Amino acid sequence: MSANWFKEKSWSISGNKANDSKHLASTNTIIYPKSTQDVAELLASNQEAAVAVVCGGHSSSNVATWACFSEAAGKDDSCQDDNTIILDMKNMASVTVDKKIMEVTVGGGSTFRQLAQVCADAGGALPIGTGDTVGVCGYTMNGGLSGYFGKRLGMLGQRVVHMEIVIADGTVKNLTPESSGEDGNLFHACLGAGSAMGVVTSLTFKMEAAASFSTGGSIVVACGNKTSAEPFLKRALQFMKGSVLPTSSCSMEIVIVTDFTMIINFMFYDTFTENTSSFIQQVRDDAKACNVPIVADDMTSFKTWFEAASSLWDVIAGLKGDPLVRVDHCIGTRSLPSDEVLDFVIDTWVGDYIQKAPLSLVEIRSLGGVTKEGSALPSGNVNALFFADMIVSYDGSSVSSQEKSSIMEDVHRIIVDAKKQGELMVDFSGTHSQSDDPPELLAKGDEIFGSEDNYELIKQTKHTFDSTNRFRFHPFAHLL
Repeated sequence: MSANWFKEKSWSISGNKANDSKHLASTNTIIYPKSTQDVAELLASNQEAAVAVVCGGHSSSNVATWACFSEAAGKDDSCQDDNTIILDMKNMASVTVDKKIMEVTVGGGSTFRQLAQVCADAGGALPIGTGDTVGVCGYTMNGGLSGYFGKRLGMLGQRVVHMEIVIADGTVKNLTPESSGEDGNLFHACLGAGSAMGVVTSLTFKMEAAASFSTGGSIVVACGNKTSAEPFLKRALQFMKGSVLPTSSCSMEIVIVTDFTMIINFMFYDTFTENTSSFIQQVRDDAKACNVPIVADDMTSFKTWFEAASSLWDVIAGLKGDPLVRVDHCIGTRSLPSDEVLDFVIDTWVGDYIQKAPLSLVEIRSLGGVTKEGSALPSGNVNALFFADMIVSYDGSSVSSQEKSSIMEDVHRIIVDAKKQGELMVDFSGTHSQSDDPPELLAKGDEIFGSEDNYELIKQTKHTFDSTNRFRFHPFAHLL
């Protein structure tokens, strides 16, 4: 049963596990709680069991879904033993809204598709991620960011006004930003390392008015190959550095796919006062100067927050494999990136893997704005102004074992090179890094939680509320 569950529940399988999954046995029973009381009673009645919590199943490292494989035990500290409870939260997927006070509450199994639809119907907006089947709670509790909306709306964790969580002994806690003492520490720690602290059964967010989003759209440039792409990408990154990163009134994201087509997305907020088409004219001019064709150009294709929030749902749904294999990594800077960093992105970060793994893409984003100005969550994502990730993906059935290993070797070499760039933060994101990589490649606690003080608070809070490490299936297992 659990083998089929893993295949159905995991959106992809880690590239580090792609050559292992066929040889693992799966024996654990999956439990589907329907209420907070169900979770509390289950944890209280079996306090020796380790606990894995699954919502959307989008972790690139399969940190929770991998717990169903009994033969994984002993291979690393995060693997399961013979007494593991696996909670699939899909039956706790309610979404309710209070329009008067502009607050929306999600259950522990809710996804972004559900949240976005309810939020839009209420005339609200939130800084959600781009994947519709991503679990809201897992994304929020691991410090998820929003490239489209973060500069205006902050991070989703910065908008949490209430949290219900079941801790290791089965106690139910209701926490708010005003919680004090150990409960206050728990609330703060959960907004960057929540999957290590307990089972979050509901979150309430303060929405912004949908009118905070003004308009948005895309320019699509068909570069055809890396040789043609590099001069244009250099100019586009300089435009991002000079015109977009310094302002909080708009955002820019460059998406590079395997044939070196670049989709350049712009989001404009209610604080933007210029003409949108004139603002991005330099990008058009740069494409012409580099002799690469613009095949689509519409700066008003996203007329509402919901249209922008849902714009990639169909694209993401089309990423399929048997299985879909994936690894995620990220780099970023706290301030404007130097030209040396931008050259590293062009020459190295957009690597050979993008053609070896033909479902891959690179995303280069502008962050900062309200995210940097808001409450300091314990997440490295808060610190980033400039952000680039690689999502290395391919159909596992079409790539040989040798080719899979070669792709991972290429990716690991890039991460090693990135760590040599003194200005760069590397894999500092709990939602955009590969926690099952070799230990020498993993980020340190002060990097992934934003500061040494945050890391110390999280370690202390973990010891206070989960001293036996029941919650061990999370992206920070090497740290907590």
